[in-house]
Amino acid sequence: MDNFENSFKNSESNNTNSFSKSIKLFVKSHPKLYSISVFIITIFKWRFYIIRKQIYKIFDFKSDRKNLMINIGGGYFFRRHWYVLDYISNTYDRPKGLIDYNFDLTSDKPFPFENNSVGFFFTSHVLEHIPQEHCQHIFDEIYRCLKPGRAIRISTPDFDLAYETYGRGQLSSLIPEYKEPTEEQTFMHFFAGYLRDKVSPEDVKKNYSVMKKENFADYYAKQIPRKGLENFSNNHINWFNYEKIYKMLRKSSFTNIYRSTPQGSKFKEMKGSGRNTGFDSTYPQWSIFVEAIK
Repeated sequence: MDNFENSFKNSESNNTNSFSKSIKLFVKSHPKLYSISVFIITIFKWRFYIIRKQIYKIFDFKSDRKNLMINIGGGYFFRRHWYVLDYISNTYDRPKGLIDYNFDLTSDKPFPFENNSVGFFFTSHVLEHIPQEHCQHIFDEIYRCLKPGRAIRISTPDFDLAYETYGRGQLSSLIPEYKEPTEEQTFMHFFAGYLRDKVSPEDVKKNYSVMKKENFADYYAKQIPRKGLENFSNNHINWFNYEKIYKMLRKSSFTNIYRSTPQGSKFKEMKGSGRNTGFDSTYPQWSIFVEAIK
């Protein structure tokens, strides 16, 4: 009897899975229907997250104020006890209910936090979208706001990895998400996206062979015009490797700085996978992870 019931349940489960797969295949085979479905699901998903977030705030905000945890540039990030600092603009539209501190990272203004008041800062794949002239101020503000003994965790595309992989002619294989018609365009997409269809592949090859790595990176990053920057805010306009991040953190007075790995934080508060609900889940295969303790 038990075997019969198990067989029936397995058969029922297989039929359900088969029906579900058929529905998914049907929807995906109709582009317009698929787009509408994704749009509807996304709307309901973020409305659900916003409602949950507001409920959590009612119960948690008072206690969370004693141990603020801030995701800088988190956008759609949603995790209980964490708050998002991001900037809503015409070209970077985000649901307002998900942004807790609407703050422009390029304003060079003080962060909206008191000295020594923030428990943890986390930022993932944000700094490469910020002009270099504003980045040191961001690090300085992070240090000012952090509590002693607490940390900042940083993740950005790893320029060293891209630089070395380009030299082997394998960059498009490493980052298929940014693949362009040529390896040189793919390389520009990685750290100077605005220029990917504006530079000569021959010039990129030549400069790569004669310039030092940092000079090569700065040469192209500095060509990106600042006027109208908001019109290509999704492009990478800056580059980082461990040495560059280390020097900037040191300049901000951090002394305990170390290279980390995906899910390798020394703090349980910054562990857990998930693109929008966790940490270190944005292209970890070609990212660099750095942590610094105040």
